[in-house]
Amino acid sequence: MTPWEASISASNPGSDEILMSKIRTVLGDIAPENLGWCQCHEHLFVADGPSRNVDRALYMDDVDRSLREANLYRDAGGGAIVDAQPYGCGRMAENLMTVSDQSAVHIIACTGFHKLIFMENREAFTAQSEGSIAKLYVSEITDGMIGRDGGRLEARAGLIKCAAVPGWEEDAEYRKLFSAVAEAARRTGAPVIVHMDKGADALGIVQYFADRGVASRRLILCHLDRARYDMVYHREVLETGAYLEYDTIHRLKYHSDEDEAALIAHMIEDGHIGRLLLGMDTTNKRLKNYGADFGLDYILTEFRRLLARFGIGGEKLDRIMVQNPQEALAVKE
Repeated sequence: MTPWEASISASNPGSDEILMSKIRTVLGDIAPENLGWCQCHEHLFVADGPSRNVDRALYMDDVDRSLREANLYRDAGGGAIVDAQPYGCGRMAENLMTVSDQSAVHIIACTGFHKLIFMENREAFTAQSEGSIAKLYVSEITDGMIGRDGGRLEARAGLIKCAAVPGWEEDAEYRKLFSAVAEAARRTGAPVIVHMDKGADALGIVQYFADRGVASRRLILCHLDRARYDMVYHREVLETGAYLEYDTIHRLKYHSDEDEAALIAHMIEDGHIGRLLLGMDTTNKRLKNYGADFGLDYILTEFRRLLARFGIGGEKLDRIMVQNPQEALAVKE
């Protein structure tokens, strides 16, 4: 526990107890040491619907193409991915099971919610009580995810997602969903992965969950490398004990890969290597088998060469890509 975390969690001394840790994949629980190289924010499938209406890149529903992409990743040395598409936002959990089984790539799926503009049946879902929503999220972790046909699957989610947009604290729908996520995290011991929009307050998110009994080290904050490329701010966030997941790799409209590598190098130099995670945040424009000129294997085949030029290789890269996910993604009961 970091000093920052201790200072805000003193009123909840029992929240730190751990009985058992495991990684919950769509094909069952595995020991953390069996995870392998893991990219912690990807998308192999997004069903047709609101996400595609917002951005046509947010649509991948071809099992064969996504399987080839997973095989490409596996052949390059990949062992696992987090598929960050949550409940009710185009998640295709059945397809994740198929791809994981046929590729031998471990896939950790998400319950929870994304930005409301991506939500299917938004009005009906958000009209439910906070308790009902929390119960759903818990059941997807403990019993099995809800499939596209509404039936319960054997595959269980291993993460709870939420999306922080500017001003979410003043929005009744978002407040209800965030509270349900916090309740589900407390009850299941599952980690929380947070989409960070530009302008959202990362430190405020950490405080919000800490106030509700969810330790900062159970949080994975995503996209700050593009939402707020600010090394001082990133250091402040990392000092809370939360994880930062960087995935603005080869997203050249935001910044160069050299800038991304420099950011990672600075955080390592400041002593925060143990709280860094990486991913590609893939869309159909970032998957080779959907027509892109690079794919899910890009970190393994290209970006790692650039990281080596910044002195990030060997044990350092293993720490970020293998060891850190073992801890960050563990369900702790």
